[in-house]
Amino acid sequence: MSSLFKTIGWGLFCTSSWTWCIGMWLPLLLIDRWGWPGFWLFAIPNVLGCAAMGYIVGSRERSEHLVRRHRGAMRWFSCITIAFQLFWITALSGTLDFKTLMGSTIATIVVPLAVLLLGTLVATLPRTGWLLTGAALFVWSMTCFGILGTDSMRQIESTGTISSIELWGAAPIIVLGFLLSPYLDLTFHRARQETPSSHSFAVFGISFMAILLFVASYWPIEHPDPFGILMVFWVLQLIFTIGAHIRELRATDDPAPGRWGSSRSLVRVARIPISLVWIVYFTAGLGIAEVWLLNDTYLRFLGFYGLAVPVWVLAFMWPIPAARTRPVFILLGAALLIAFILAELGMVQTPTWWLLPAAGLAIVVPLATARRWPAAA
Repeated sequence: MSSLFKTIGWGLFCTSSWTWCIGMWLPLLLIDRWGWPGFWLFAIPNVLGCAAMGYIVGSRERSEHLVRRHRGAMRWFSCITIAFQLFWITALSGTLDFKTLMGSTIATIVVPLAVLLLGTLVATLPRTGWLLTGAALFVWSMTCFGILGTDSMRQIESTGTISSIELWGAAPIIVLGFLLSPYLDLTFHRARQETPSSHSFAVFGISFMAILLFVASYWPIEHPDPFGILMVFWVLQLIFTIGAHIRELRATDDPAPGRWGSSRSLVRVARIPISLVWIVYFTAGLGIAEVWLLNDTYLRFLGFYGLAVPVWVLAFMWPIPAARTRPVFILLGAALLIAFILAELGMVQTPTWWLLPAAGLAIVVPLATARRWPAAA
């Protein structure tokens, strides 16, 4: 296999593994709130942050070192990411084309279980299979883009339902999350270790921006698309992402210290949201649950990527790694708890200005902690 093919292939692998329920849904919520500025606030730091990871890490050896040092945190990143995908597709499957095909109740049971099963099977693909499947998914996504067209994009305005000034309140936490989350993503480290060139991440940047523009093209998502294209797009992307993360959980499952749970245990944890969504749907009713799950609870999941992940990266990865002691973890945990409360007020409720101190805590506390209690050389 030529170096050029591998470079492009691993770039498209990253594009497909990173196209999950954040990239396929959050832009729609931000467009509703702030129009095109909300979309670009999402897209630009997302693309630049992920592409930069490949160049900053720089080499296979550096990536392998980071995985060894932060294996437990990275494995839990994969666990939470799988859980997020299963939460979203379970909540979504009672709506739109899914309920048209099989009814809401059946869809909320069948669809997430099928996605998890197929993702588990996809996890067994050989290395070349990952490159070919990732590339095929990108081609399929662009085909969907061509079929749906750009007519809906012309309806997107420069403002939304929330005052434009409040976009500045949301900006720091969004930028922070997208700049730092890739460093805990095992699928990105897989690509960094396997690719012959850092330029795979430039390929990712270009191709992923195309995916995000496709996502913008299906706003507003008030009616099912006539061909079921979006349903297939969502399901295939989630199967790939879940499969990629299960594969990395298995690849890093050495029972040596720092594993933070077996792969089997982490996948069991990741399945919990399926049952929780079922309980909400069958007790609260579809209408109430749909709004609460696909908006409020969905946004709460983002606190992990916008707050918890940055705290870990800034405290223990760089610029100065902190000592992993009980006082350090207690301090960081307390800061995160306060930040999550502020984020609840700012992202789920309003105004978004509550997000500014939340982001500030996620930056200042880990950096100060690392300076006060640095790890032994």
